[in-house]
Amino acid sequence: MSNRRRGPGLLERRANYLKSLQVVDYRLIISVLFLLMFGVIMVYSASSAQYGNGYTVKQFLFAVLGVVAMLFVSYFDYHHYLPFAVLVLLAAIFSLFLVKVPGLGVSVNGASRWISILGITLQPSELVKPAIVLYSASVIIDKKEKLATPEGFAYYFIPAFAAAFLIYTVTDNLSTAVIVLAISAIMFFVAYPYKRIWLWLILLAALAAAAIWYIYTTGVVPAHMSGDTDSFRLLRILAWLYPEEYQSASMQSRYSVYAIGFGGLWGRGLGSGTIKYYLPEPMNDFIFAVIAEELGIVGCAALIFMFAYQVSRIWTVARHGRDLLGNYLALGIGAHVAVQVILNIGVASNLLPNTGISLPYISYGGTALLLQMAEIGVVLNVSRQIPGRRIPDEEAGQPRHPGHDSGETYRRGHRKNQGRPDLVVYRGGKSGDER
Repeated sequence: MSNRRRGPGLLERRANYLKSLQVVDYRLIISVLFLLMFGVIMVYSASSAQYGNGYTVKQFLFAVLGVVAMLFVSYFDYHHYLPFAVLVLLAAIFSLFLVKVPGLGVSVNGASRWISILGITLQPSELVKPAIVLYSASVIIDKKEKLATPEGFAYYFIPAFAAAFLIYTVTDNLSTAVIVLAISAIMFFVAYPYKRIWLWLILLAALAAAAIWYIYTTGVVPAHMSGDTDSFRLLRILAWLYPEEYQSASMQSRYSVYAIGFGGLWGRGLGSGTIKYYLPEPMNDFIFAVIAEELGIVGCAALIFMFAYQVSRIWTVARHGRDLLGNYLALGIGAHVAVQVILNIGVASNLLPNTGISLPYISYGGTALLLQMAEIGVVLNVSRQIPGRRIPDEEAGQPRHPGHDSGETYRRGHRKNQGRPDLVVYRGGKSGDER
């Protein structure tokens, strides 16, 4: 009979993994739950008078499902995603073509961006956002300093440009294509190993300025002078630059700005706004205008602060992650939230042309909300595995030291009291300074 010791089974390994998890970032959870509840309230305020309670009920159900998804993903080890990075991106890109399948694709207001499965409407382009975060993180880990070479640059950016191009051409969704490229660019900027990245940024900024000027002088101005506005996107740019001359095309943007002005400092009161009766589907892309009118500048400032706080918590997790994969997954998810919030508020305040961007956690929509909550679950799992988040071992008889409770942040956690293991017990590997 063999005396060879067997390794732990699947269930035992899973139990050991769950036992090793550190304290989750409750501040991040609180910010997410606040935005979710606020979103349901604002969807009700924006839609109930015209459309009844149907949108509110659906948004509430999606919010509950999103919380369940967030909690489930927060216990799933993020390292298991890495081998499937390329496959996930290819699957997300392939899903874009489903909008063209008869009987499966759904057109709304002339745009074919959705599919319907068992009566549930999904937007495939939303799948590309988390997929590009995972792919970009995997390439950064694989190439490291080779990112500075032409091979590394191509390996990193060609799939991102291909995904953005297909989003634009297949689903006619320019805003999502821009977000995908922005996420990829931000992650590349942080990961680039040499300081000469600033020279490349200056060069790219100069090229972008030249391209914008060329488009304006050769496309926008002649179209405005001749009245040739057959292009849908060109019409949106003209409506943004000359809103009074393109009344119909600029209607949403103008009314949104009016709503911000009507709201003043304190707003007209929750549910007392009137601009929502003129905006088509105000619970979607222009819900920020409803917030501005009903809650005023103070309410908008509080909402922006909460978004900024959430992004700062996500990027704190990114700075202190257990390894590079956790660092860059959290960084990419934080970039996704930040870019989408900036674009949505920019459009609502008419600082940017109308692009059809939803406000994370607030705008009505199931697919986007569920995926955003799943992304937060990934960040929470990264935070659970941060080495040096200290948990006093009561069972081992270790004293609970003042200032080292389970809610302590990791910025104080593993740097301030190095060399004092008698106070606490590590349960996640080495400290951040020992990696």
